[in-house]
Amino acid sequence: MLKKYFLYTISGFTVLVSACGNNTELKNRGPIVLGDPSTIVTEKDSQYLKDEVMDLVPSQRLQVDTAVTLSRKPERTTVSADTVKPAEQTASGHTISFGTTKFVFAGLQAKDARRQNADRDNGLTYTLRSGNPASAKLYVYGIKNVTVKQRYQSRLMLKSGLGSVDLRDLGLYTSGWNNINPAQSGSTATIGLSGLNNIGYSQVNNNKIRNAADRELRKRRTNSRTIQNWMKEIRKVRNANDAPCDIILDNVQWQISGTDANGRPFQKTIRLDV
Repeated sequence: MLKKYFLYTISGFTVLVSACGNNTELKNRGPIVLGDPSTIVTEKDSQYLKDEVMDLVPSQRLQVDTAVTLSRKPERTTVSADTVKPAEQTASGHTISFGTTKFVFAGLQAKDARRQNADRDNGLTYTLRSGNPASAKLYVYGIKNVTVKQRYQSRLMLKSGLGSVDLRDLGLYTSGWNNINPAQSGSTATIGLSGLNNIGYSQVNNNKIRNAADRELRKRRTNSRTIQNWMKEIRKVRNANDAPCDIILDNVQWQISGTDANGRPFQKTIRLDV
């Protein structure tokens, strides 16, 4: 019995010494070395492996507020071309702008014939560069109670197989002022210029035409044979409408008056040299 008790005491002492030796060994291992598994301590106790960081879960209120905010986002509005005001749909052509008013000669291109200021001057003159006034249209924007008057000046020419002769010696014919009824839509007026398709000239007879042609040809220092051929060409001409006479549009003038967008009356006289 005593022997057995002695063996138990020896065994317990050995275990205690062994445990102390292990603690000393763990305490003196030094820093963890990468690649050395003996220096890594692996925790196996589940109570120390718990995740103590709270999960970030959006609250119900945040989701509702976000949904409300998104639903209030302004939608992009597309404006149809039909809803644009006529004044914003300007035609293409020679444009004269002053104040809130704009004149557009659709189908024509022109340039200033002299130094002028459309805002200040009531009389404006331009030189045609391209286009036919007889087939053009005049658009007036930003105007009310518009009134348009038109007149033209013409001259006479001879045109045949012999060439052409400008009979400027006969002078220019000036028509009377004619009222043109514009098509009014809001602050936009449209004026057709088709009346220029049938222009006239002064009453002239054969004698006046022959004398004017002879003077023009001699100014050119044309030889006598060519002059004789022209006299034969026009021997039967009785008026400006007989061939080879050709009535040419020299210039057109418009008087445009009305009230602008600010309620101020105005009047402009525009001349277009062809």
